[in-house]
Amino acid sequence: MNTAVYNNLLSNFEPKYTTKYAHKSSELRSVVKQIRRQAETSPVYLLDFTDRKQSYVLGVKEAAMKMKESLNVLADDSVDALFSKKRAHSSDLNQVEAELVGEDSDQLPSAFSIRVKQLANSQVNVGKEYYDTGKGLEAGSYQFKVTVNDVGYDFQYNIRKDANHKEVIQGLSSFITKAKIGLNATPYSTEAGKVGMRIESLTLGTPNGYESFSLEDKTTDGGGRGIVSYYGLNKVSVAPKNAVFDLNGTEKSSMSNDFTLGRAVKVTLRNTSETEAMVNYRPDSDLILGGVSAFISNYNELVGHNVAYQEVTGTPSKLLRELKGLMEPYKNVMESYGLTFDQDGFMDMDDSLASQAVENGEMQELFGADSSLVMRLAAKSDAVKINPMEYIDKQIVSYPNFEKPPRGYSYISSLYSGLLFNSYF
Repeated sequence: MNTAVYNNLLSNFEPKYTTKYAHKSSELRSVVKQIRRQAETSPVYLLDFTDRKQSYVLGVKEAAMKMKESLNVLADDSVDALFSKKRAHSSDLNQVEAELVGEDSDQLPSAFSIRVKQLANSQVNVGKEYYDTGKGLEAGSYQFKVTVNDVGYDFQYNIRKDANHKEVIQGLSSFITKAKIGLNATPYSTEAGKVGMRIESLTLGTPNGYESFSLEDKTTDGGGRGIVSYYGLNKVSVAPKNAVFDLNGTEKSSMSNDFTLGRAVKVTLRNTSETEAMVNYRPDSDLILGGVSAFISNYNELVGHNVAYQEVTGTPSKLLRELKGLMEPYKNVMESYGLTFDQDGFMDMDDSLASQAVENGEMQELFGADSSLVMRLAAKSDAVKINPMEYIDKQIVSYPNFEKPPRGYSYISSLYSGLLFNSYF
């Protein structure tokens, strides 16, 4: 045997799919018994073990093991299993969205109804407009106070001599925004060549039903004009509002358009509506379809090794024929779930039909722990794992003599007992 092929595969092999499940001692004993039985009952073969055959044998063994692991993931019935994962579902995504944020399914509230009456919004102040190049306030230092949610901040802004309105508003906007007090001040220009300032709160709603921020002058120029009053910075254009909604028929309010129920469901309000939206829980189709896709990929890898070997040797693949025969009784059902096969035996998935099968619980029946398909595929995977040599051409030299007690070495890995690797069995 050319061990270069073995060593190359082993050095590049990442046993990602062998780390989740710990093998019990009973499982290991079962494997040893299978190896012993294989060694005792197999004929003696004359084998021309070419590099191509070595590559094929190692390839189908790995692919079979990966397929078995992906089946284990799908058939897992623990609380952390794929089919146990849920996602929140809203009957009206235009009105409300819902997302699970907690890991503990026991904390999930019951399905609930919600109707959005009013969305929360921020406060917006829009000041007076002046021509860009005009001049107003005298040069000097101007003090003013900004109150944001009952917290006051004192400011002092200097206006240099001959500064025009555009320069003052741009500088003052940047000054307020950079203070990071929860306000965003931006200058704006009109087609008429005028400039003004727009101030918006970064938070939505109001804790007390009043304005969320205000500005007032503390000093003025010689004409009694302060920088706040002169530029109209305290003129409220849009008052802050809290979100108002009915939750299971009871009116509620929130300062934000998103909130969390039971520390498990994040609800985001999108638009008002005259009708209720229902939020319930369904299987996480994206996660489940990811597990099904992994199985399909591993199954196709196993098929691909046999199709390639068949094309090169010109000999029909025994394993490929067995796989097609194994799948035949389930084809009609699988196709209705979006799982189809081409003429070579490769499997494909229609996401739309597969998602529907997940929602209906049909995909779980197909790949559940009690599924006959899973059990048959797992048994075939174990058979390939134990003795991949079964599927290459070889000449029989002699048969075992069943009239005498069997002879064999239970703990020796022969060509016929599975090519045991040191990272998995």
